[in-house]
Amino acid sequence: MAGHRFDAVVLGGGVAGAAVAASLAPRIRVLLLEKEARLGAHASGRSTGMYIPSYGGPVVRTLAEASRPFLERPPAEIGDALVRPRPVLHFGPSDHPPPCGKVRPLTPREARDLCPVLRSSVVGAAWLEEETGELDAARLHQGLIAMASRRGAAVWLGTEAHIVSHDGEGWRLRLAGEEIVCRAIVNATGAWADETAGRAGLPPLGLTSYRRTVVLVEAPPRSLDGPIVKHLGERLYIRPFGAQWLVCPADETACAPEDAVADEAGVALAMARLGEMTTHAPPHVSRRWAGLRTFAPDRLPLVGWDGRAPGFFWMAGLGGFGLQTAPALGALAAAAFFGETPAGPPDLAGVLQALSPARRMGCFARGVGVAFRPQGPGSCGSVDGT
Repeated sequence: MAGHRFDAVVLGGGVAGAAVAASLAPRIRVLLLEKEARLGAHASGRSTGMYIPSYGGPVVRTLAEASRPFLERPPAEIGDALVRPRPVLHFGPSDHPPPCGKVRPLTPREARDLCPVLRSSVVGAAWLEEETGELDAARLHQGLIAMASRRGAAVWLGTEAHIVSHDGEGWRLRLAGEEIVCRAIVNATGAWADETAGRAGLPPLGLTSYRRTVVLVEAPPRSLDGPIVKHLGERLYIRPFGAQWLVCPADETACAPEDAVADEAGVALAMARLGEMTTHAPPHVSRRWAGLRTFAPDRLPLVGWDGRAPGFFWMAGLGGFGLQTAPALGALAAAAFFGETPAGPPDLAGVLQALSPARRMGCFARGVGVAFRPQGPGSCGSVDGT
């Protein structure tokens, strides 16, 4: 690898890194590095696989809707639709506001008709969201990696990059004793993104990782054709999962970046909330797992140039909605990378501004913009201030 040069090295092979690599690869020389021996070893491989545009607030809803065309009609190399339609039943106390987006109100009786095991005491209000479904997370992730590779990106697994320095012309990274040079680093390292910034000499942006627990249990009779069921107060969600029910207590336990494992407390919470809100009492848990969801303090992703160092780009903090927004986020990241106006609806330009890492840097970086300028086939570009 001695003497190898790339325009951009994407650190992290999860869905964030895959999405940005697929969007950058047609225009510049890209290397995607994943330190684990397999893709999806952490958050991207542990998703519960749901497409719910109302989840995450207005900015995330815009991103989810902008991703819908890709998810429903993906490129030929991915194949069939990535979303299988299944409505979402939102329920909660009578004084809870409705979810954002396209929903219609239900009576408590109508809600219990859709999910007969719901306890009447917990259904004060209900709404049905119908343009939703089950998301094939693995095929989406693998498809984005395949798109990046077919567009010319190199993809290396089991390789951890050590950031050496920026020499005024580009970043030097050491991999297995060799050095490579790139004009830009894309920080898509998920829960480890602040640590990655630190290795580049940059202060953190305040990302926090939260562990979330998931269990699989026996499903009630005649429930597998029913809706996804989601508590409005983020205390529980349930979805058919093969021949079982997937149950999540929507827990959030702040923790350091780690290979998350479901602990007994998380499993007990899942079963307690299932019993609190439904009459279903499965005899045992057949499987359990946990994943990390990483957020900035305002719970919006960080997408854009850092502004405090040349050639350092963020694609991090995707939280619990990275998969359902990945296609749009990849395209937005490419627009920010090249200093271009995002293609698509006009509100995407405002979304991109809202996602800028400058919001986490105070006045130091406000108004500071950079853009990557390709310099033609076979040659590395430059990162310019704008």
